[in-house]
Amino acid sequence: MAVKVEPKPTEALWKLLRDDAFASLREDFTARVAECSLSMSQGKLIRELAKPQSQRELARRLHYDPSNITALADSLEARGLLERRTDASDRRFRLLALTPEGERLRASLEELLARPPYFLDRLTLAEQKQLLQLLAKIFETERRRPR
Repeated sequence: MAVKVEPKPTEALWKLLRDDAFASLREDFTARVAECSLSMSQGKLIRELAKPQSQRELARRLHYDPSNITALADSLEARGLLERRTDASDRRFRLLALTPEGERLRASLEELLARPPYFLDRLTLAEQKQLLQLLAKIFETERRRPR
């Protein structure tokens, strides 16, 4: 795809990142979690459960309504992928934790997600290195900026 360089390349770059790049990455992620028989939301939840966490914390981190976390947890619990545990530090709360089967699925998903998407093959090795340097520069600056 040829990108038209406009008088304001920042706007063209932002549109390309915001619309095309995000859509491509979202489609790739959705396809990979589907290989594990998960929806996109289920895949995101499974990935967050490296350690047991409260539903409230998961809702905050994923920017989901708590009721959505409950529904996702119910569906994954029915499949034997996660369980609800009592929080040892405060027995009023329940934590979501992956079962051994859920841990295996999470590991498989991470393995699938670790493979670079096919569209990066459109770039030569030199172009990939250049893009990596440029993106690292952009996002390193972003991490340092005060909020």
